[in-house]
Amino acid sequence: MATLKIFNDIVGEEEKIMLQNWEGMDGVCYKDIDEFISSMADDDNVIDIRIHCRGGDCVEGWAIYDKLRRSGKKITCTVEGECSSMATIILLAAPLERRFAYKNAHFCIHNPALCCPEMDWYTRLTADNLEKNIDQLKVQADNLRMEEKKMLDLYVQRTTATRSELVALMALDTYVGTQEAIEMGFISKTLSPLTASKTRTFTNIKSKQFTAMKKKYVKVESSRLNRLLAKAGLRRMSDLRMKAMVVTAADGTELTVDREEGDPQVGDTASPDGEFVLDDGTVIMVEEGIITDIIPAGDGETTAEGDELDENELVEEVETLTEQNEQLEERVTELEEELEAKRGARVLSSDERIILAKVAKAGGRPWLDKILASKSTFNATNRRFVETGSSARRTTGETATQRKIREQKAEAARRRAARK
Repeated sequence: MATLKIFNDIVGEEEKIMLQNWEGMDGVCYKDIDEFISSMADDDNVIDIRIHCRGGDCVEGWAIYDKLRRSGKKITCTVEGECSSMATIILLAAPLERRFAYKNAHFCIHNPALCCPEMDWYTRLTADNLEKNIDQLKVQADNLRMEEKKMLDLYVQRTTATRSELVALMALDTYVGTQEAIEMGFISKTLSPLTASKTRTFTNIKSKQFTAMKKKYVKVESSRLNRLLAKAGLRRMSDLRMKAMVVTAADGTELTVDREEGDPQVGDTASPDGEFVLDDGTVIMVEEGIITDIIPAGDGETTAEGDELDENELVEEVETLTEQNEQLEERVTELEEELEAKRGARVLSSDERIILAKVAKAGGRPWLDKILASKSTFNATNRRFVETGSSARRTTGETATQRKIREQKAEAARRRAARK
C-alpha cells in the first residue's frame, strides 16, 4: 500500500515552483501525483490518500481526480484535518465505503471563484473600454457557471445528497463537521482513537467507601450469578464451558468470535484485531476486540445493506467498458487497413528475401546507402604490378606474369608462322 499525502494547496506546476523559490512554501500539482503513481511497484494495487488541504486550482484538481480514477488502483481516502473546495473532488476519487475522516475534521464546499477578474485596465475608461471589459467578465462568469455545474454533477453522483441540498451548502460557503459529511455521503464513517481511554475504578474512591462498596458489589453479583448458574443446571462457575466460533481466513489465520451459531456480525466480540480475508473473498475487520465491518466478496459491488448493486459503481463500469470498446474498435480498423495494404503488396521471391536478410544483417539501409555511394579509384593509368618475392624478377628483369604473357605471345607467333 502506497500512502499519498495531500497536505498543501492544489496549484499548477509553475505556481508551485514560484512558491518554493520565492516564499519557501510548497504545493501539490498534477505532475506530483503522476510521478507518485508511476513510482509505485507493479504489485502494489492500493493507494491510501491522506488529506489536509484547503483546495486550490480547479484545472489541476480535476486532472488529479481523473488520474486517480484511471490508475486502476484500489483507493482509500482519509481526511485528517481540513477538506475544502477542490480537495473534496479528490476525496471523491475513493468509493463511499472507503472514505473516512478523523472525528474533528471539517469540510467545505463552495461555488468556484476567481481571485481577481481578468480585465484590461486603462487610465481613462471610455465607453468602448467599459463595454470590452463587460464582455470579458461575461465570458469569465459563464466559465464559472460551467465549473459549478461540473462540480455539482460529481457531488450528486458520488454522494447521497440531493442537488438542492448541495446548491444551498455551496452558496453558504461554510464549514460542516463529520456528522454532516456522513449524512450527505461525503464519507462513510469517522475513525476511532487508537489510544487507551481512562476508566473510573474503585481505586478512585476513599478506602472506607471502597471496602463497603466492594463487599456489596461482590454480594449482589454473586447472588445473580448463582441464580443464572442454577437455571443452566450448573453448581459452580468452573462447570461453565463457554463456546466460541473459530473462523479460519484464507491465509490460515484463525479468528475467534464470541458466537455459538450463525454467521459473524458487526458488533460481535472477536480476537485478534486485524483484517481477515475469507476463502470466498469476504473481509472481516476487527478493531479493539470488536467486529467493526464485514465487506462482502466483490468489494463495493453491493450497497451497505448488501441487497442492491451500487448505481454509481455501475455507471463507472459502463463508462470504462464503453471507452475500452471504442479503443478496440479503433484497433480493429487499423488492423483491417494493414491487412488490406498487405493483400495489395507484391510477394517477394526467395532470392529477394535472402538478399534483404543479408542487407539487414550487414547493417540495413544505412549500410546499403554507404555501399551505393562509394566509388572505385581504379583506372588503366594507375594500374601497376608489384614484386611478389620471386627471384625471376631479380635475374630476368621481369615478373612471372610478364614472362607468362611473353611466352604466350611467342607461342601464338610460332603457330601463325607454322600455318604459313
